Parts: sequence; structure tokens; C-alpha cells
Amino acid sequence: MNLLSVNDLSLQNEGYFAFKHVAFSLSQNEIIGINGDNGSGKTQLLEAIAENRTPDSGQIDYTPGVRIGYLPQVNPQIIDQTVGKYLEDMRKLSKKLAVRKEQLEGMITFLGLSPYLNRSVQQLSLGVRRRVDFVAAVSGHPNVLLLDEPFAFQSNKSIMNMLNLIQDLKDNGSGIIIAGTRFDKNINHYIDTGYLLKDNKLAKIQSTTNVELKVLLVFSIHPNSSAITQDIEKYITVNKNNLIEMKLPLSIRQSMIKKMTRLNYQFEEAKNIEN
Repeated sequence: MNLLSVNDLSLQNEGYFAFKHVAFSLSQNEIIGINGDNGSGKTQLLEAIAENRTPDSGQIDYTPGVRIGYLPQVNPQIIDQTVGKYLEDMRKLSKKLAVRKEQLEGMITFLGLSPYLNRSVQQLSLGVRRRVDFVAAVSGHPNVLLLDEPFAFQSNKSIMNMLNLIQDLKDNGSGIIIAGTRFDKNINHYIDTGYLLKDNKLAKIQSTTNVELKVLLVFSIHPNSSAITQDIEKYITVNKNNLIEMKLPLSIRQSMIKKMTRLNYQFEEAKNIEN
């Protein structure tokens, strides 16, 4: 199901087109990537979709019930609250539709933000502030998530953790648009549809990687480990010496770790591989 449709959208800045005649749609369970050089109009396009900027022509049709979460390229807000208070307040804005409090706490831990909970948002480094704003955008459990350069100033580990949260939103029916100057192959693996914004025009592009990224997961077996289910068994490559190795798509890495942990297998290590 389409969540939103952009139809013949054009926008000018001081007499110059940021973009013109842009058209595409975002569906449930879809991640769209928009690449483009700095100044190519990506930010203005996301601002228009977020209804923070009025286009000169064309229209955007939103499916009833759409809830937008938006991570701007630069957050202009001056926030004196502590990280913990700010994120909890952002979560409460969406009331019953928001993630549960324990889910928010899990995201905070997952993205390495726990040491900063009592620190003022204004005192954070650029990288930590970026992750805080990312969690704020996700905390309302939006079904449309707009991310403008979300991976700036982030380590590879933080990027992968953010991608896992993005993938989880997608798996639960959301549509996501990620804008960035360029994406590496790890990020491209998560993107379903890619576009290039260049010379004021948005063009659909083929995947920038022909290599499917996979991951090797290793788990140890314990006396209370449960029987492996069929949906897991197909990924197993080695099962001996109380160790299980499995090879699976990188995009389902986190969900598989959760499944195996629930079956009382101990996660030991993960290694990205190409196939």
C-alpha cells in the first residue's frame, strides 16, 4: 500500500530550482535512498514531504493515517533538557501510537546513548546529538520516516545499529526515505529503491552494488537450548562441537539473533561476508 505519492513537484529557491517535476511514491515495507551532491535539493525535497516547506507546484498525497517522523540535516532547536527528558517528552507526543517506554530505553542502550542521559542535549558532540535526534524521530513509531544525512559523524557500529532499527520499522509496515550524498555497500544493501537527484531532476537508479551482503553468525549450544525451528534450520551451515554457524542476509541479522536468544542459544560472534 502506498503511504505517500509525490506528483510533479517543483520548488524554487531565490529564483533557482531546487528540483522540478519530481514524481515517486513510498510504500509500506519500503526503504528509498536518495543520493545527490551537497546543494542538489535533497534537503528541500524532504522538507516539502515533511510539510515544512511549500512547493511551487505539484502536490503530495498522503494516505489517511500517515504519521511522519523527520530527522533534519541540521536540527535548529536549542534544547536545554537532558537527553533522557527530551527523548521521553518526544515519545509522549505520539501518545498511544508511540513506542513503549521500555522500547525507547532499549533503543537508547542499543545506540550507546545511556552514558548521556543526564547530560544536556546542547552539550553533546555532533555524532551523539545525531543519534539522539534519530531516536527522537523514531520514538513516535512513525509509519513514514524521513532521514536527512542520518549517518553523518557516526562510527560503522553506530551506522549498522541505526540500520537495524530502520529495518525493524520497515518490517513492521513503515516506509523510510534516506537522503545522503552517497551510500556505501552496507547501506545500499538495505535500500529497496534508489534515486539520484541531479540537475534539479530525480531519476531512478539501479542498485550501486551487485554483491549481496551476508553475515556469518555463531551461537553456542547449552543444555536448556530448544529445538531449532524449520525457518531457522535452512540457514545453518555448521552444527558441531556445541556450536552452530549460520549464513544469512545481513538485513535479518538482528531478528535472527533475537530468535536464537529466545531459544536459549548464546550469541558468540558475527562476521560480514560477501556472496
